[in-house]
Amino acid sequence: MKQIFAFFLIFISISVWNCASVEKVEPRKIEKVMKVHAGGGLRLRISPNIEAKKIDLVPDGDVVETFGETGEIEIQDGKQGRWVKVKWKKKEGYVFGGFLEFINVK
Repeated sequence: MKQIFAFFLIFISISVWNCASVEKVEPRKIEKVMKVHAGGGLRLRISPNIEAKKIDLVPDGDVVETFGETGEIEIQDGKQGRWVKVKWKKKEGYVFGGFLEFINVK
């Protein structure tokens, strides 16, 4: 009986430990400037949240100055990314990084 109880405790301990492990996701490299790639433009918000107040709409193709990513990876409209702090036309706020792309400088 003690062996069964010991086996059960070991099994539970391993199960809990495996559930607690979280996959580490490395943040992608953020360039100093990036281009908006969102068909209808990209909303500039006051905080990194889809529910946050909108400041403006950054048109598709416009370039934004970036200051780093924040928060966890999210999926918005089928795109995966983090929120990125940006500056656009003297306005600062957050945009969803899944709709930003690297600029090829050659």
